[in-house]
Order: sequence, then structure tokens, then C-alpha cells
Amino acid sequence: MFTMRFLLPSILLFCAAVPSSAQTTVLTHVTLIDGSGRAPVSNATIVIEGGTIRDAGSASRVKTPEGATVVDLSGKTVIPGIINLHGHVGMVKGLVQDAKNYTRENVEANLHTYATYGVTTTTSMGTDLDLILEVRDEQRRGILNGARVYTALQGFTTVGGYPTQAPGVKGVAQEVATPAQARAWVNRLADKGADFIKMWVDDHHDKMEKLTSPVYRAIIDQAHKRKLKAFAHLYELADAKSLVDAGLDVMAHSIRDHEVDADIISKLKKHNTTAVATLSRELSTFAYADPPAWLDDPFFTRSVDKTVIAAVKTQMRDTERKDPELEINKEGFEIAKRNLKKLSDAGVRIGFGTDTGPPGRFAGYFEHMEMELMVESGLTPMQVIQSFSKNSAEALGIADKFGTLTKGHAADLVVLDKNPLEDIRNTRNIHAVYLGGKKFQ
Repeated sequence: MFTMRFLLPSILLFCAAVPSSAQTTVLTHVTLIDGSGRAPVSNATIVIEGGTIRDAGSASRVKTPEGATVVDLSGKTVIPGIINLHGHVGMVKGLVQDAKNYTRENVEANLHTYATYGVTTTTSMGTDLDLILEVRDEQRRGILNGARVYTALQGFTTVGGYPTQAPGVKGVAQEVATPAQARAWVNRLADKGADFIKMWVDDHHDKMEKLTSPVYRAIIDQAHKRKLKAFAHLYELADAKSLVDAGLDVMAHSIRDHEVDADIISKLKKHNTTAVATLSRELSTFAYADPPAWLDDPFFTRSVDKTVIAAVKTQMRDTERKDPELEINKEGFEIAKRNLKKLSDAGVRIGFGTDTGPPGRFAGYFEHMEMELMVESGLTPMQVIQSFSKNSAEALGIADKFGTLTKGHAADLVVLDKNPLEDIRNTRNIHAVYLGGKKFQ
């Protein structure tokens, strides 16, 4: 298993060097849930300076610096910003997925939407054009107009494999046939500046060819040689076992064909592989057949155009009702929920991801839906919070600067009107979002 630190030097530039005169903001009288899994701290103080947390903890210990701007947040709860380990940006407008939509304006709009929902960091998993690098690099120079983004650039599949049949993906996903070709493409992505490597290992219910073991083993090995982590879209238990044996760092979806067994649990723990469930993604494959009530939820409608909602209630409804795999999708969702609980109980690191971005998977809202589904699966609210903070930062290799609200870390945080430990749906009661120490909304 590849264990070296994966941070690129540019990641360290998430904020500029802070002069001694930098603005200091102090958040007082909050309940602090720092993301580490530790018990919350009541009547806490958080000192923010130059985009980073100078100190955080009990008010009896953390003092307010002279001249600081003090924000009294009595009755509020502060949690880390949400880190989404599985997202896509730029390719979709409304319900239309097309590479023509991949513009700087659309990428930035997607990242802005994420941030308004408290998602302060997202990945973009294998369907990017190279302009994403411009946005990302500007962020790392301190220009934050939306969620921070980490990109795989273009993901890997086999020739004609899933998801090249999806609109906009053909010609973006890299179709590789041999280990040598795969290694060459990994090198090209690394040279461009990809943050990690993404692959699809899925025959879509025996309908397509999928990456073979020699090819994906070469991808993982070369990624590690280039100090990049390897993420995989997968579906089957057998593929998961083989991928983890090869050194896979992150399972970007749940296993959905069988319930997990002791063997895969042992492999995941041995290799310190992170498991991501993407339950909201699975739900979206059948939920619209009987349009759900949340399509009229103000927390949803505030970021989705009325015409898009109408199309979901009609076009997507009709498409899902006719889907021959509708019952398979429902079963896969239930298996994924049971597997999440089993893996968590067994001590496997649980990351947080949604696969938001494609049509019908709505950025921002689905992250909060994911939390609710994780609790329905048997995880505690504290475990869910840890999954989208500490665990996801560790999975990305950025835990020395992100993920937990502790001294020296980025001041990416969400202020809530209600405590999510009492009800995970309280994450929807957003009072403010801070990104890089500045109030985003």
C-alpha cells in the first residue's frame, strides 16, 4: 500500500503567507465539533487569522487577541466544512450533460453552489477538461470563489467501456487497452498536475467490457510511483477485492452486488483503503420514478431552476419508470446501506462522497441527503461528521491542513443554528459558511 504523503507543493499555498497585521476574526460562544470524533466543546472560541485557525477550544483556555473582530455566535454550532470525495463539475447544465457545457463560468457556478451548502472542498472525478487546472491553481493562490477543487482530470476505462456511452464522456475518459498504455497516460496526467487518478471498473451488469486486472494494477502502481492516490468506481465484490489487493486507495462507490464479507474487510483494513458509499447517487437511480417530496423542499429549490425541477418530475420520472434495471438499482441501494454499516462497525475508514454533478444528482443538496442516508444506515451523526471531515481529508492526503478545526488548519467551517448531533438534518440550518477564514455567505 502506498503510504507516502501525497501533497503537492502548490497545495500548501491554500493561503498566502500571513503578515503580522493580518485580520483576526474570533468566533465566540459556540459549540465546537472539530471533526476529529472527539466530544464537542461547549462555549468554545475559534481564533482565525489569515485564513487559518490560530487556536480553537474552550473559552477558558483560548483568549481573544487584542484588536480582533469578535463575532458572537451564542447558541450556534460550528462544524468543519464538508469534504466531498466524489463529485463532478462543469459538464452539466440543468439536466443536460455535454462537454460543450464545460466552461469556466459553469465550473465556477458549480463550485459556488457547493459552497453555499457548506461543501468547502470537492473532488472532480475523471470528466474534466484541462481548464479546471486554472481554477484550482488560482484557488491555491488564495482566490476562493467557491468550493476548493481537486481533480483527476480524465479518468480511465477500457476501450468502449463504461461510461463512454454517457453524453459528453466519449473522448474525455481515457480508453486504455494495455498496461504500457495505462502507465503512459498516468504519467501524462501527473505531468499535467492531476491531484489523483480515477478509473472505472464496471461492466454495467454484463453489458460492456471493463478494465482488466493487469491494466488497473498498472494504473495503481504507476499512480503510486508518481505519488498520486488511486480512486476506483466499482460495483462488484470480486473487483473490490482485486483492486484493494493491488493497492487501491479509495473505493469511490459502495459494493452493490453482494454484502461485504470478512475477506474484503480484512483487505480494506490491511491496505488502509477508504470506503465511500455514495448512497444518494444510488437513490437517484430510482427515486424519481415516484417523484419525491424533497423536490419541493426550499433547501433544494433555492439552487435549482423551476424548469429543471419540472423536467425531473416528468422526463426523469418517465425514464426511470421505464428503466429495466429499476429493481436492480433499488436492491443495490439497500445492499450499499447494509455494507456501509458493516464496514463502519468493522473499523474500515469511511469517507464521504455523493457522485454529485451528473444529471439528477444535485450538488450541495445531495451532500446533506447523503448524511441523512448514512444515519439511516446506522451510523451516528458524529461518525457522519467525521466521515466528511477528518476521514475525507486523510483519504485525499491533505489532513495536515484540512479536515479538522484545529490550530494551523484552514478555516473552512460551517456555522449552524442547530446542533447536528441531535439530528443530522440540522446541518441544513446553515447560519454562515467560512471559506479560507472569510465569510462566504
